[in-house]
Amino acid sequence: MRTLLLAFLLAFAAAPALAAEGLWLTWDECVLDPAAPHNRNSPCLGNVNGQDLYCAFQMPFPVDSVLGVDIVVDVQHGSPVLPSWWQFAPDSCRAGQLRVSFDFSTSSFCTDFWFGNGVGGLQGYYQGEPRGGANQARIKIAGAVLPGFGYRQLTAADVYYAAKLTITNAHTVDPGGCPGCINPACLVLNSIAIRRQPGAPGGDVFLQGPGPGNGNFATWQGGSGADCTAVPVRSMTWGRVKSLYR
Repeated sequence: MRTLLLAFLLAFAAAPALAAEGLWLTWDECVLDPAAPHNRNSPCLGNVNGQDLYCAFQMPFPVDSVLGVDIVVDVQHGSPVLPSWWQFAPDSCRAGQLRVSFDFSTSSFCTDFWFGNGVGGLQGYYQGEPRGGANQARIKIAGAVLPGFGYRQLTAADVYYAAKLTITNAHTVDPGGCPGCINPACLVLNSIAIRRQPGAPGGDVFLQGPGPGNGNFATWQGGSGADCTAVPVRSMTWGRVKSLYR
């Protein structure tokens, strides 16, 4: 009995410790930049330029055979109804003004596993999701490594860039202005699915753990009245997860 117990303890001690899984959402740069804020205040006085929102993640364990990512970001607005400035769906007031990039050639704080070979983009903007609220919306993003550029290996030590969302300022002021820029909102990086080569041992990996201190929250105009916890992540099986990205 003592021999078995000793063998168990030695095996446990020799096992590698799991890293802390984490999701982060910050403005201007990824979370490893000390100057990257979780809140963005805008005067909403013009139609040019925009603001970048960085999705980043850390793996709980190393994986290989990585093909790409599927990302879900939820919007919770402080107003009872999502104002037109936050309406990016086709035929909406600001259609086409929410953009996605996997190019981090000018960024250096987090690790870029794309190496300039990422393709994909916005898969949909769904007003009323995830819980049917009139002041909610769900952003779905998909990215993949270009065919012919191999699979990626991810460590448990690095914080990786996942995607960059650009919210432009077009149609903020008249003529053609869409009201609502000045009102608070909260964005939540709800989940990232790490897609791997079919048949890879262990399969795809689903990340939903926030970075420390609600690191997956980013606010707009201070976020007052926009309850970030109104769109919490719920534990689910991979079968249920797939429905998020269809």
